[in-house]
Amino acid sequence: MALASEITAAYRTLQLAAGITIRYARGDRNVAITAVPGTTEFVQTSGEGYMETVESRDYVFPAEDLVISGKAVLPERGDTITETVEGVEYTYPVLSNGNRYFKYADPYRKVLRVYTKQTA
Repeated sequence: MALASEITAAYRTLQLAAGITIRYARGDRNVAITAVPGTTEFVQTSGEGYMETVESRDYVFPAEDLVISGKAVLPERGDTITETVEGVEYTYPVLSNGNRYFKYADPYRKVLRVYTKQTA
């Protein structure tokens, strides 16, 4: 699994260069994580049958960083991510891209891409 270790190490370098601090929360429990922000476009069908393109705010970080109350977890519906920009907090609920709330960003399941959308 040498390649898996190299992927994690390379991602840690990216975190140092482009990472931001987020607060990942599940209920009243939360953890500070350094994540790299991104976006993903996907198509959703409205209740009326119309197709629309939606852009999500994504956060990419090592899966091993998502530890809540001492337990490694995976993203779930109802979780939130809070990001502070110029002193203003923005909270994004973890949302499905139509199929799932996250995906692994590498073949070894070391890095997560979590989908969110700003709601307010």
